Amino acid sequence: MEQTDDLAIGLDIGGTKILTALVSKNGEILSKLQCDTKGGKENFGELIINTIKALIHEANVEITRIKGIGIATAGVIDSKKKEIIFASNLDIANFSVGSLLENELNLPVELYNDGTAAAVGEWMWGRGKGKKNLIYITVSTGIGAGIISNDRLITGITDSAGEFGHISINIDGPLCSCGNKGCLENYASGTAISKIAHERIENGSVSEFFPQESKITSVDICNAAKMGDPFSIELLDEVGEYLGFGMINLIHLFNTEAVILGGGVMNGAEFLLPAIKRTVQKHGIASMVDKVNIEISQLEKYACVVGATGLFFKKSNNKSALPI
Repeated sequence: MEQTDDLAIGLDIGGTKILTALVSKNGEILSKLQCDTKGGKENFGELIINTIKALIHEANVEITRIKGIGIATAGVIDSKKKEIIFASNLDIANFSVGSLLENELNLPVELYNDGTAAAVGEWMWGRGKGKKNLIYITVSTGIGAGIISNDRLITGITDSAGEFGHISINIDGPLCSCGNKGCLENYASGTAISKIAHERIENGSVSEFFPQESKITSVDICNAAKMGDPFSIELLDEVGEYLGFGMINLIHLFNTEAVILGGGVMNGAEFLLPAIKRTVQKHGIASMVDKVNIEISQLEKYACVVGATGLFFKKSNNKSALPI
């Protein structure tokens, strides 16, 4: 990469971590930094600022080369106000992250839904390259989606389109933090996997990996499944089935050619993917689902930061190659 190339900072704000990276116009990551966080912290803004400053210091590049910041975040956003309106997994509301960073760092900021950003990252530089229709699904602390239809990014009026985790798959299901009942996130997110595992162990289910009072995360379940734990394998199979039912709705709505799956929970892809594909094939409209490739993300955990910078460059420079 030429030393004169423009750069942007990509920021992925998730339920358990903040990932930031310095990225070129070509989607190349020069430097990256991650810190763990818990939603609802009073110093959340300060944590973001300090993470970005640490990245810039570590990257050791001329500040004039950094043209701005593209933020990808979970939750409902207002892209024009650059505000996170509501993010249940972060436990924050009405957070003006854009103005905060612009005032502190003196760089322009653009704000995007995390599923949207990741979809663009995969579309331009990952598994979705060359495709005109694709849906990216992130399965992490929560669940989100980004949708590209006929070479156009679907964003909605405030760029919040793709709240896939908050479609209801059971109208009699548990109350979700969003106010709806039976949301997909309550059955198939990293948070849900942890909660369901604890409930089953407490109610008498047996696993040699998880004693009665052990703390269980979705990462633990994925790792235990890989070591042959029947309890974990069965749970991931159920989660894959729920994801498959949710995915059918998206395929039927958008008639896509590819669904790309990312997010930390897909660390258990060897158990989730067969259940997802089996469910889609069994219950979807054959003429539609037969045309869909269901794949794992190529960019993996960096899809959001790469996509957010790509979207930033598109908005700030009309000469960008992004066909959005």
